[in-house]
Amino acid sequence: MMKTCSPFNSPAAIQMAKEHVERDYAVVGSWEDTNITLSVFERYIPRFFRGAKLMYEMHNNKITNRNKNKRKPFIEPEVKEMIRKNFTHEYEFYHFCKQRLYKQYLALNLHELDKHGLLK
Repeated sequence: MMKTCSPFNSPAAIQMAKEHVERDYAVVGSWEDTNITLSVFERYIPRFFRGAKLMYEMHNNKITNRNKNKRKPFIEPEVKEMIRKNFTHEYEFYHFCKQRLYKQYLALNLHELDKHGLLK
């Protein structure tokens, strides 16, 4: 492990992760935003994801809640807040990736609107 990645919650490590995402990944998606993720995957990486959104919609009822933990314990709000404070840079990275995904999705939609002459 590089020194830059230590200690835990390091701003330098998060900055490096952001740079890797920008340089090495066409799309970073999120299952929280499945439709947006699959839409961007289909357009940015059609060779592997053409039709992915349709397939997901066709089979969604079979996979929804498949891996859900039915015995999820209650976690005190104070504990959740403590974890959020300890993971501030990780949350920053997560929001960076989501914002990047949304920008890509917006760019695709603006391109489609412009192609149909709806932006004028």
